[in-house]
Amino acid sequence: MNPKPTFRDYLGISLFWFALSFFWGAMLTMVLPEIVQRLVGDRQKDLALTLVSSVGALVATGSQIFFGALSDQSRHRWGRRQPFLIVGTLLATLTLFLFPQAKSLAALVGAYVAIQFCLNIATGPYQALIPDLIPFSLHGTASAYMGICTLLGRIGGPLAVVLLLQGDSERGLFHLMIVFAIFLNLFMAINVLLVREKPLTEAGPGLRETLRRSFVVPLRPYPSFIWLLYSRFMIMMGVYAVNFCLLYYVQDTLGFKDQGLEIVKWFLILATLTGLISTVPAGMLSDRYSKKTVLYVSNGISIAAGCLFLMAHSLTPAYIAVGIFGAGFAAFTAVDWALGCNLLPPREPAKYMGVWSIADIVPQIVAPIIAGSLAFVLNRQIGGGTGYRWVMGLAMLFFIIGTLMIRNIRERTAPVGDSEHEALEPIATETER
Repeated sequence: MNPKPTFRDYLGISLFWFALSFFWGAMLTMVLPEIVQRLVGDRQKDLALTLVSSVGALVATGSQIFFGALSDQSRHRWGRRQPFLIVGTLLATLTLFLFPQAKSLAALVGAYVAIQFCLNIATGPYQALIPDLIPFSLHGTASAYMGICTLLGRIGGPLAVVLLLQGDSERGLFHLMIVFAIFLNLFMAINVLLVREKPLTEAGPGLRETLRRSFVVPLRPYPSFIWLLYSRFMIMMGVYAVNFCLLYYVQDTLGFKDQGLEIVKWFLILATLTGLISTVPAGMLSDRYSKKTVLYVSNGISIAAGCLFLMAHSLTPAYIAVGIFGAGFAAFTAVDWALGCNLLPPREPAKYMGVWSIADIVPQIVAPIIAGSLAFVLNRQIGGGTGYRWVMGLAMLFFIIGTLMIRNIRERTAPVGDSEHEALEPIATETER
């Protein structure tokens, strides 16, 4: 790729994020809660959703690191990442159609585990394309493109749910899986057409050694990367606590039982529109100025909006809060990703991106356990959906803690190994590995 990427380069790297966000935005926010509620009923939906989300996220954590590490050492003539992208997407397509067949909670868990494993064969290697192919000084701009694709996918997926799950939900679910399959394979193909990877030619460890080292991830030499993981972990704890109960919050706390899916759809549309406005400026500003400063501002906006949302007792202030939050969180998403790419150890970017994804995936396990347990207890003791309002308050506490942790991060001003600048943190030696 040229030192200065073109618009085509940015699109080629970013567009598969649209398909991933289209799928996960629908699955985590609306599809899983809807299927769980249909299978177990209202009384057990909190605990059942916690089980499904947590088991699937645990599988995703291990598979991203493992397949990312394998791709780092791949010497396939098509490149390190795209063979995994192709195989993972095709396998995920097959597992999608297990969801309409799930007639019990156990079957749903099995389907969710299968899709998490297969789709992360693709995602683990794919997410290393920005540090692989984009110059260090333009990571913020590349992450802004990624952020736009992510935002559009997050609204497109839930919109498809609203359109297809009306009436005959079982038939609609099957049609929804067809839509997911089309988008995943279409944007995988676009990536293959637009992105040209250079195959790795230098000698490396054999398969056995690669497998042995796949989960050996030294972090001590990279304290700023560790603090960024901590910060992102806490903020994503807040996000997934909200995702866990958003539909139930609208239905039970705000009192819109019959219009819950419709209102959540408009929440997501509004947050996406405001996010699209803030993403590109935030990414470009982060290339010119301090990424930490942009993160402080964006998180402050998100926290203020979240506090307004949890205090809302009607839809008008809730919509205002959602719009403000969308702008703040979209800016955070783009810039936090760019800072993560900047701080990656350069030798095995996909493996460390897998570690980076732990800060996104593990909250999918922990946040539902905490949020679900809190909501379960308080809703039964107090009633009126009070537990979901407390969950929203807890989410803002997570955001505040994650924002405070940013102060411990030291930004890099140049890539590791740059002749003009000494890296702020050392590369791990082979002994440390």
